[in-house]
Amino acid sequence: MRILVAEDDDVLRSLLVDFLGGLGHAVKGAENGLELVKMALAERPHAVVTDLHMPEMAGGSMIAMLDMYPGLAGIPVLVITGASAGELADMGIPPEIPVLAKPFDFAGIEAALARLDRRLNGAGAGGPV
Repeated sequence: MRILVAEDDDVLRSLLVDFLGGLGHAVKGAENGLELVKMALAERPHAVVTDLHMPEMAGGSMIAMLDMYPGLAGIPVLVITGASAGELADMGIPPEIPVLAKPFDFAGIEAALARLDRRLNGAGAGGPV
C-alpha cells in the first residue's frame, strides 16, 4: 500500500515511516495535516496514518479536508493519538476510524493496517503498490 504518515514529532514520524516501509509499504511522512493534504493530492495514497494534535493543521481537520477531494474522500485513516475518547468525540472523529492510543505498539499498527488493507481489497479499491 501507499501510506502517508502525519506526525509532528520527528523521531516518531521517522520510526513509523521506517517500520511501515519495512513491512513492504511505500511510505512518506508529513510534519502536519496541511503538508499531508498537499502530499495526498499528488500521491493518491491508499491509507493515512495520523496524529491528531499537530501544528498548522490538526489531524481532525486534515481528515475532513481529505473528504472534500474526489479520489481522497473516504480514504482509510488510522489515528495514533494521546487524545481521550471525549476529545475524539469533540474533534468529530468518526467512530469507524480506528484509533490507537499513544504510547502504541508496532504490532497494533500492523494489525490495524492489515484490517484497512483487507477493507481496501474487499472494496476493490487500492491494492498493493
